[in-house]
Amino acid sequence: MFNALRLLGCTAVLAFVQGCAMLPPHIARDDTAAIPASASEELGRIAAQSVPAGKGSGFRPLPFANYAMDARLTIVRHAQKSLDVQYYLLQNDVTGHKLVRAVRDAAVRGVRVRLLVDDLYTADSDQMLLALAAYPNVEVRLFNPFPSGRSFFLTRWIFAAGDFSRINHRMHNKMLIADGAFAVAGGRNIADEYFFSSKGGNFVDFDLFIAGDAIPRLAAIFDTYWNSPRIYPLHAVTTSRKEPQALRDEFEQLTADSIPAYPDLPADRPDLLGYRPLSGDIQRPPLKLLYGRIDAFADNPEKVSGRAELGNDETTVTARVGKAIAQAKAEVVIGSPYFIPGKPGLDGMQRALDNDVRVEVITNSLASNDEPFASAAYGRYRVQMLKMGVELFEIDSTQLRNDSLISAALNSSIGRSHSKLIVFDRQTTFVGSMNMDLRSSRLNTELGMLVDSPELAEDVLTLAGRLRSLGSYRLRLRQPGDHLQWVGTVNGAEKVYETDPEVDFGTRLQLWLLFPFISESLL
Repeated sequence: MFNALRLLGCTAVLAFVQGCAMLPPHIARDDTAAIPASASEELGRIAAQSVPAGKGSGFRPLPFANYAMDARLTIVRHAQKSLDVQYYLLQNDVTGHKLVRAVRDAAVRGVRVRLLVDDLYTADSDQMLLALAAYPNVEVRLFNPFPSGRSFFLTRWIFAAGDFSRINHRMHNKMLIADGAFAVAGGRNIADEYFFSSKGGNFVDFDLFIAGDAIPRLAAIFDTYWNSPRIYPLHAVTTSRKEPQALRDEFEQLTADSIPAYPDLPADRPDLLGYRPLSGDIQRPPLKLLYGRIDAFADNPEKVSGRAELGNDETTVTARVGKAIAQAKAEVVIGSPYFIPGKPGLDGMQRALDNDVRVEVITNSLASNDEPFASAAYGRYRVQMLKMGVELFEIDSTQLRNDSLISAALNSSIGRSHSKLIVFDRQTTFVGSMNMDLRSSRLNTELGMLVDSPELAEDVLTLAGRLRSLGSYRLRLRQPGDHLQWVGTVNGAEKVYETDPEVDFGTRLQLWLLFPFISESLL
């Protein structure tokens, strides 16, 4: 999610600085297409064995960070023909190094690699991407790039000051496809904090491992982005004076720190839901999967043009999800790290409640949120939602330590959620990159999947129930009146808080000074 404090600082600069750099209007790029799965490749054979005819798509949930990384590395390591990789954030850290090193190894053995990254956070990774692109079979492209000042986040914005309306739109999609046979898609970016490897804060998150009928659709979505005029080859916006071999040597040295990271999981160690690591499972197909129909969809890259900024674009991922909420019959359980419903969201929940549909929302508390301005914007709606009948839960980093599965991995870091999940009527589950906020609905592009599977819905609800009971506050209104209360658990006993719990003075001061000047549409 866009860091609102940085945005505020950049907006102030824009008031005084006129942009002086523009992207070149015409860039030569070759349109290419996804390579479909084939039984002549290992992953194609395993996918065919694992998803019998007539089963639609096969999938398994990846709620745990080490299993989610294991799944990515496994399909990258076994790829023989193609890797299509698309991420909002591919960080220049140990986690990023681990993935790109595996991708480099695939390219060296002849695999075609198409890597597509949003350009917002590449100031720290440009050199890593240039070094990766120096290998044969690798092409790197950037979504909606900054034209100048690329070495620093601030200078990028300064030199693109006259083009703010364009660069304020970002590609938030996240997926990886190997050999047209398997994919991993969902909420995780590629950075330490999404795989419990950060010392500062770590995210509970969720992906799906996918095979079967959904893969060609996901591949077509990737192709739409890859061949879009909003995408620029990396070399068209930044270059290096170093020779290719020097860049490859630099890559080897840069990513060497990833070698001991993410060791292979014991092959027979199942996760909480009973799934073994893919690295072990892939040695003995067919894979253990759930089956059902996956409707995969994404925003058009032309969302960059501002076509959705008024909130009336019915083709967006958010609009599709809103329709699914309106069609629910009994229950909607929403998990979103940044939950800013706005009037459209309130109206949709009210319609559901009027039809006797139970609505539950799980989001981050102010103290646990890495985006305090987004949390403050959500705070404007809490009383109204509770009065409507919405059940609200806020994830608390301190209470997350009550969960034995999470506490050891957190160490001294802050725990928070990044999962984007919605379960409808215990039957259909939304999995994707979309947050329930105005930035996702109107500015950023998103990827979504509606999965028709009561088994997956039950798995997700099991995880949500664990998170709710062990790591969250339950919100309520003190009667009589509209005063919010947070009900949590401390040492096994219930404790009631009268203000947002655990919020430090610095956060409160930041909100008091700056939040009144930030538009909700930017969050």
